[in-house]
Amino acid sequence: MTFGAASVSPRSVGMGALLEEHHPFWVPVYQRAYAWDEQTSAFITDVKELLADTSSQRGHFFGGFVCIEHTDHSQSRPHTYQIVDGQQRLTTFVLTLSEIAAAAEDVSEKARRAGDDRAANSASILSEDMRSRFIYWKHFNVTEGRVEERPRLKLSTADNKVFQDLLKGRDVTASRESHELLIAAQKALQGKLIKPIVEDAPSCMEKVEALDRLRHALTVQSHVIQIVCLDRERAYQLFSVLNDRGRSLEDADLLRSYTLEQLEQHPHEQRVAAAAWDELLKTPAAKVSSFLKAYYPSTTGKRAGTPLFQKLCEAYFPQKPPTVPARVAQQISSLLREKDTYLKISEGEWPFESAVVPGFTPEASAWQKDRLARLVRTLKHELALPLLLAASQCATEKGFAELVFMLEIFAFRYKNVCSGHASPAQAIYYAEAKRVREAAAAGKEVRWNDLRVKLQVLLDKSASDEHFKVSLDNHLRYDRGSAQKANLREFLTTLEDHREWLEKGALGRPKPNMMSVFDLQQVTIEHIYPQNPLPGDEQPEMRELLNRLGNLTFFGPRENSDAGNKSFSVKCKQHYALSQVGLTRGLIKFSQWTEAEYNERLHDLQANACKVFRLL
Repeated sequence: MTFGAASVSPRSVGMGALLEEHHPFWVPVYQRAYAWDEQTSAFITDVKELLADTSSQRGHFFGGFVCIEHTDHSQSRPHTYQIVDGQQRLTTFVLTLSEIAAAAEDVSEKARRAGDDRAANSASILSEDMRSRFIYWKHFNVTEGRVEERPRLKLSTADNKVFQDLLKGRDVTASRESHELLIAAQKALQGKLIKPIVEDAPSCMEKVEALDRLRHALTVQSHVIQIVCLDRERAYQLFSVLNDRGRSLEDADLLRSYTLEQLEQHPHEQRVAAAAWDELLKTPAAKVSSFLKAYYPSTTGKRAGTPLFQKLCEAYFPQKPPTVPARVAQQISSLLREKDTYLKISEGEWPFESAVVPGFTPEASAWQKDRLARLVRTLKHELALPLLLAASQCATEKGFAELVFMLEIFAFRYKNVCSGHASPAQAIYYAEAKRVREAAAAGKEVRWNDLRVKLQVLLDKSASDEHFKVSLDNHLRYDRGSAQKANLREFLTTLEDHREWLEKGALGRPKPNMMSVFDLQQVTIEHIYPQNPLPGDEQPEMRELLNRLGNLTFFGPRENSDAGNKSFSVKCKQHYALSQVGLTRGLIKFSQWTEAEYNERLHDLQANACKVFRLL
C-alpha cells in the first residue's frame, strides 16, 4: 500500500525543535509502558560522544519518530500529537532535559550562596529556559483568569503520574516494572551523565557552561526523522514498514495497540484482549517473530511478506470499528493459544498431551513422537512449521503423527540430500495448511492422501532415484561437518527402522518397526575401515573411501569405543556379530573389507534408500 503525500509529512528535525514546535505529545493508554533498560546506557554513551566533539558541529541520528496529528479547534492548542513510534526515546530525552534543568537550579543556589550572582543568574535562566521551552508549555485560561503549566509530553495512564513526579523532582514509589525502569533511568542520567559533567567543572560559571553545552548536544546536535501522519491507519502501516527487519515483536506490539484501539468503546472485550496480549508478549522477541511469520501462512495459505503488520491486520482485524467486538478478543486469544503450541513444535516437542491409560494403546508411540524432534531439530525443516501448526489444531494426534513422519521422509530426500528448492514445497505446504483448517471448520476429517501424492510427484521431479543415489554418495560424508554427520545418523537409523520390512521384500508402502527409539545424540558413527588402522592393516586404496557412506555404519557409544581401530576380521568376530544393530550385524556376511565389498554395500544402501525414502 502506498502512502499519500497529503497524509504523511516526514522531516529531519533536532530534538529541541521537535519539543518546541510540535506539542503536546501523548502516549495512548494501550501503548507499551516504558521499557528502556540497557538502552539508557547506550543513550548516555551516544550523548557523551557528542560532548567529545569540541566543535559542537557533529550530529547524531536517534532514529524515526512517528506520530498522528489530532486537531480540536476548541482547545488553546488545537493540534496534539499521538506517539506511534519513538515514545521510549522521547521520554528519555525529556527526562534528561529535566535533570539538566534541576542540576542548573542546584548550581544557581550554590553560586548564590558563594556570592557569584552572575553564575547564579545564568544558571537560573538556563533552568527556566529549558523548562519553558522543552518540558512544559503555558495554557492561558482567559475565562478563569489563570495561567496553567502543562507538560509537553504525557505518557500512558500506567506511567504518567510517576513520570510527571520525576520531572517535578518529587519522591516516587514504583508499583510496576516500568516505574522501576523510569526511576533507574533517572538515576543513571544523574550519576553517569550529568553529575560527572558538573563535578569536572571547577567554577560555578564553568558548571553552567558545561550544562549549557550538554543542552546543546541534546537539543541541537541530536536529530530524528519525524513523520507526522493525519490518520491512524497510515501511521501504523508506516511504522510497520520502517521497522520490518525481522523485529516482529514490534509488529506484535503494534498489533496490540491497533486492536486495543479498535476496542476502545468496548471495555470488557478490551480488558480480555489486553490480558491475552500481555501474556503473549512475555515471550522473547525472536520467538514471537517466528510465530507470527508461521501463523500467517498457516491460516491464509500465503507467504508472510512485508509489511507483516499490514498483512496481519487485513487477515485478522479488517473492520474498524469491529462489528463484533468479541471476535477481536477471540482472535487474540487464539493467537496466544497457537503461539504456545507453535513454540512446542518449533523446539521439537510433541504438542499433544498424551495421558497414559492402562489397557489402552496411545495414539502416538514414543517412536512417532521422536520423529518430530528429528524433523525440526535434526533436519531443521522449519519450512513445514506452518503446516504442522495447522495440523496440531485440526488433526487427531494419530493424524499429526502420520504427517510428521511423511514430512520427515520427504524433507530428508528432497532438501537435505537432493537440495531441492524451497519454493515448490512451500507452496504445497501453505496450501495444505489452509485446506486443513477449512476442512476442520467444515467438520470434515483431515486426511493426507492428496498431500502424499503431491509431495511424491515433487520427489519424482526433483529428487528422482538416480539423483538421490548420486547425492547420497556425494553429500553424506563423515568429513563434511556436523550437519552431514546428523544426516548420516538420520539415514542409517531410519534404514535400521525399516530393516524387517526390507528383508520381507519391501512390499507396499514403507513400514518401519516402531519398537526401538534411537537417541541420535547417543548414536556414534562407526568406520568399517578404521580411521587409524593398526600397523599391518593399512589399505591405501581404502583411504579415499574412509569417510564415505559405504564405509559407515553405527553403534552404541560403548560398542564403538570397544571396536576402535581393530581390523575388519576382528571387528566381525568380536563386535559386529554381537551388535544389536541389524545394519551393523549384517556386515559379517563379508569375509574381507576391500573396495569391492565397499561398492557392493554402497549399492545396497542406495537401493534400500530409494525404497524407504518414498511416500507411495
